[in-house]
Amino acid sequence: MLGSKRRRPAGRPSPTLILASSLALLLTASAAAQPPSAPSANGPQPSRGQLMFRCAADPSAERLALDNLAATSPSSEQREADLKTARAAIEQASELRRKFLAGEALGPPYQTPSRYMTLAATASSERAAELFRRTARDQLSRSHFIAATQRTAWAAGLSDNARAYAYTVIASEDCGVDQANTAWLRTEIERDGWFTISRFGKAGDSAAFLLVQHADLDRPFQAKVLQILEPLVASQETQPKNYAYLYDRVAVGQGRPQRYGTQGRCTGPGVWSPNDVEAADKLDERRASVGLGPEAEYQASFTTQRLC
Repeated sequence: MLGSKRRRPAGRPSPTLILASSLALLLTASAAAQPPSAPSANGPQPSRGQLMFRCAADPSAERLALDNLAATSPSSEQREADLKTARAAIEQASELRRKFLAGEALGPPYQTPSRYMTLAATASSERAAELFRRTARDQLSRSHFIAATQRTAWAAGLSDNARAYAYTVIASEDCGVDQANTAWLRTEIERDGWFTISRFGKAGDSAAFLLVQHADLDRPFQAKVLQILEPLVASQETQPKNYAYLYDRVAVGQGRPQRYGTQGRCTGPGVWSPNDVEAADKLDERRASVGLGPEAEYQASFTTQRLC
């Protein structure tokens, strides 16, 4: 358990923290390391409207999307109609990306990456500015997933198949972001330590946490940062809830029960279930000690925010 902690008001978890806890599972985190294969006559066929993520060159991602569309379309006419609307959605997403890179404010569900870009523009040091720029890119890719699941922004009004096609292509543009962020953050921490609250504020602490939380291809790095953060909780140099999310991420990655119930998966439409939890009867007590609300509210938030 942690040492002394400041109690924080419990409340509904933010979409940012929800994404930090479970997006890799929702997207099938192994896709970056083992991208799904295109359907074949002898292999498993994709489900209609299944959101797929493939880290590959754009032409390869588009080929995967085309193959999936061909396998799930009821007719050639419907396939062409879906292809037309999907490509229009991809153009909308490209325009959103252009505005994002230009520092323009974006609407739902892109407020978080937009906020980090604003923080980068007003940062007091280049180190902080780079941290916020990288976190903005990290959150842009997660916001694409929210748009797809919530059927908003570029995904509004799309059929299941058109949405799946568009998402496969749109998501591929952010391939390599997590790996690059991990490499950068590892070097920064080795050279100058953690982005502490006293030096970089809560925003800097949270931004660095998000990059570590999404470093799933480097589990040893996540475990090392967890050790760095534990004494910083007691000295109020990092936020307890961030430590809790990372503790669970490391535990699940190592095949151990989690402690705070933040890591899980969608087990059905509108249903999110946590991975194994140690001493489940004391879960809400432990969550309250780090400023997290009851587990039941956390699970319900995946339904209300349409993330499952």
